[in-house]
Amino acid sequence: MSKIYELFGYRLDAWGPEAKANCKKAWCPFMDAECDGGGNRYLSAIDLRTHPELAKKFPGKQLVQAGVCSLRVREGEQPWIVCPRRLFSLRENSSRLNYQDHVKQQLSKYMELPQAGNYRAWSEVKMKVGTTTDDEQEKFFDYTFDYVIAGSRKLLVSEAASIIGRSEKATKKIAEENGFTLAKRGDLWIENFPADPVVIVEIMTSSTSGGDKKKRTQVGMAFEDAVLNPTIHNGPGINYRQVWARMVSQLIVKSQVGMAWNGKTIWLIQDVLANYISTSTALNLSKYLADQSDEVNILAFGYGNEINNRSIIDKILPLEDSNFYAGPITAGATKDSERGGFVEIVKIGAPPPKEHLWRSLFLKSPCATFTS
Repeated sequence: MSKIYELFGYRLDAWGPEAKANCKKAWCPFMDAECDGGGNRYLSAIDLRTHPELAKKFPGKQLVQAGVCSLRVREGEQPWIVCPRRLFSLRENSSRLNYQDHVKQQLSKYMELPQAGNYRAWSEVKMKVGTTTDDEQEKFFDYTFDYVIAGSRKLLVSEAASIIGRSEKATKKIAEENGFTLAKRGDLWIENFPADPVVIVEIMTSSTSGGDKKKRTQVGMAFEDAVLNPTIHNGPGINYRQVWARMVSQLIVKSQVGMAWNGKTIWLIQDVLANYISTSTALNLSKYLADQSDEVNILAFGYGNEINNRSIIDKILPLEDSNFYAGPITAGATKDSERGGFVEIVKIGAPPPKEHLWRSLFLKSPCATFTS
């Protein structure tokens, strides 16, 4: 049965005083801030006013996020990360933490920026843009980027106003509110307006199944039981198909956008998801192990062998195992056509024998009779 493996960053099977103290604050060690639900699990927030026993574990709080970082579906297997913050977080106050150092180092390596230095990062960058193609067809781009990392350049406020479609007065105010540097040299300049190079960073972690209310395997229920008694609880399962579907629906599009902007897109995933993609689609990622970036880029990270070491109490595990996969979107984009391209991810790995269809139909009652 599935169990919560990490709660607020700490292994639940090696829970100690430090983990308990951290839990009281509902603190995410990867952000160095209170848990925010992971960016995509806000519905799992728990109103402590309706859970008096649980409220005792979080003194002074009325609302707490179900801080589940990862789930272990079966004993001895690799846990599945279900919170994107667990895999990677970019915040100013998280830079002093070393839990994700390897992830940041590998990302920096494959970003292949033209020169060393400080680049700014923006999170949850939403874009909804309508454009017209050469044959006058109206098209819409409606996506959100997890992170955009970019360089900077000096730009006149008047030029910036033209780019964002606002007055110079409004542009100056926006620059001040968002922490950009203004300088007066005859005209008014923005010293660090966003500019090339551009790197899009996408984080794809696993989704949980809905869970069973009677078995208390919904995320909120599993969290409550685990906090009250770490050894006695059941967790939800992993929705493998949903996480794959979410990724495949964006993988090619966001990679193309990165290239269109003369930049690149790098996807951060977990090694177990990489293995699932290789075994369930026509895309065999092992053929795309690379040393340099390409049109599609994936960094996969894993826990390594530390998951079974329970001798160290209060340990936050760094993700130190990694592989980099890169290749063209289609085989025609490169001379190396034997591997195909990442478009193979939308193709079936191998069709099941027809006998499996007959078996599935025979084990289920027909729903109707169709007359043609």
